[in-house]
Amino acid sequence: MNEDFINFWKKKIDIIHWKKKPKIIYENKNFYLDGKTNIAYNCLRNNINNRLGKKIAIITIDKSGITQKYTFQEIEMLVDNFISYLKKNYTRKFLNNNIVAIHSSASIFSAISMLACTKLGLTQCVLFDDLSLEAIKIRLEILKTKFLITCASDKDFNSKIIKLKTDLKIKVLKFKKKNSLKSNKNIKSCIYFDNLMNDKAKFQKYIFVNSNKPSFILFTSGSTGHPKGIIHSTGGYLLYSKYTCIKQFGLNKNKTILTASDAGWINGHTYSLYGPLSIGATTILIEKPISLISENFLNKILFELKVNVLYLPVTLIRLIKSIRSKKRIKSRDLQTLGSMGEPLSKYIGQWFAKTFSEEKIQIINTYYQTETAGIICSPRFNDEVSSVPYGSVGRPITKKLGVFIERKLIESKNEIKIKNPWPGCMIGIINKNEKFERYWDENDNFRMFDVGSLDLNKNFLIHGRTDDVMNIRGHRIGSEEIESLLLSNKGIIEVSAVAINDKLEGSKLVVFVSSNKISNFNNFINNKITNFHGSFAVPSDIIYIKEMPKTKSGKILRRLLRDIYLNPRLKNYGDLSTMINKNSIQDIKKKIILYKN
Repeated sequence: MNEDFINFWKKKIDIIHWKKKPKIIYENKNFYLDGKTNIAYNCLRNNINNRLGKKIAIITIDKSGITQKYTFQEIEMLVDNFISYLKKNYTRKFLNNNIVAIHSSASIFSAISMLACTKLGLTQCVLFDDLSLEAIKIRLEILKTKFLITCASDKDFNSKIIKLKTDLKIKVLKFKKKNSLKSNKNIKSCIYFDNLMNDKAKFQKYIFVNSNKPSFILFTSGSTGHPKGIIHSTGGYLLYSKYTCIKQFGLNKNKTILTASDAGWINGHTYSLYGPLSIGATTILIEKPISLISENFLNKILFELKVNVLYLPVTLIRLIKSIRSKKRIKSRDLQTLGSMGEPLSKYIGQWFAKTFSEEKIQIINTYYQTETAGIICSPRFNDEVSSVPYGSVGRPITKKLGVFIERKLIESKNEIKIKNPWPGCMIGIINKNEKFERYWDENDNFRMFDVGSLDLNKNFLIHGRTDDVMNIRGHRIGSEEIESLLLSNKGIIEVSAVAINDKLEGSKLVVFVSSNKISNFNNFINNKITNFHGSFAVPSDIIYIKEMPKTKSGKILRRLLRDIYLNPRLKNYGDLSTMINKNSIQDIKKKIILYKN
């Protein structure tokens, strides 16, 4: 380990505001151990003290397309009124002893809830609002919390939340606009947004906490079992968020960023909320990102809201392209186009550049994970000749990270690792210390669990995962999570979940099923997955085969299933020397050809 990285991050201390500036920069996988700070203070009060109180902090676009603007002073007022409500209705002991679960999309409700938690020094966890009942229940059980703030519609509240309230014996607070709330016997604890806006705010004290105190938890899928609750710190996380916002997007107090991300993603924390606000920039929270593909909506908001940085998932870019092949999107203020979720292909990237710009605009693809908190690698593209090819994730944002390819073969795969620690790195996994330690190898290098290589110009290329985690429609999910769920049906002998590259969706889920019955299990499969994970995980294709291709050790050859699906008429599928049942290939090929026709 090159300890020069310690001096590098020592020089970055003053990026954020500290109540107590740290002296211990790094020790045992933790940064700024003896420092004290508060994320909400950095996002709100620090800007107000710097004469930015009347500046627009947050712009929201709800599901109906209605736009609302809030200054830094107004956001602090809303947060203070919300905290006042919490203190009146819940004891300090109750709040301190619970991780606050927040069930919400990107909205003013999620922003207020998240900032209120950080102002009080509480740990929070945002859950996707489209998660199924079972998926929410599992996460709440892992968190061991007794407090849930929800922004669910009345319909979802009655079908999901009220059952959770009963089964888990938790306190539920419903966040809703007063004028849209209908009479509902199931809703006893409800806070009205209209009241928060109209109440006279009583200033609530910022609770400065140790830098290493957990600020939030986000769930991500592993290769097996239940989802992992990734824990992030307070000081180190915020510093890295702000650092990457400035370095990669050039954000400052005069700029506006729109990050199309759900509040339950790391993007929704780092680049939708905490990062931009800590800089004094204006951030746009869009509750329904899919709205961006409409004919006039994107043009409208780019002009009216004067967006400087537009940061979109690659999947969403593909959807926009699908209806805008010829239309040009004009903007006087747009300077940077960012993409996330996967490497940007040349085909999409060039269309991206031509469609969204009249002048030269910087295109930035980004590579990071929930575990890293912020961007690790980021190639930049423009109309000029570049040494960075489309499809790569470029180079590390700083050499001090020491990102490299492990040349030692790990299951015949070259793995991407990070040599030097960085402040944004996760600090734990809730209730799973052994899984946390798995992220570091015997030399204390951080494992990204991605297979990669370097081109001649030392740009990183991503080839897949070392585990069986799939990225389906922007959501990470383990193949075993899908397979074990479906095997609950006794009629299904074996099942294999495979991610397939798709021009429109980016990556789609294809499920292969071997059964001992003639019955069609499509309805069972779709309903089971929807109810457990959510609609995002519904398979695009379900294909029935006689038997799974396997190695001599009994492992299903998912790679072969993927290759045959993509090209069922191919004669050579590479090295199959370890395969025990080669006669199954012909059946699989026939079934796929029949299915596609």
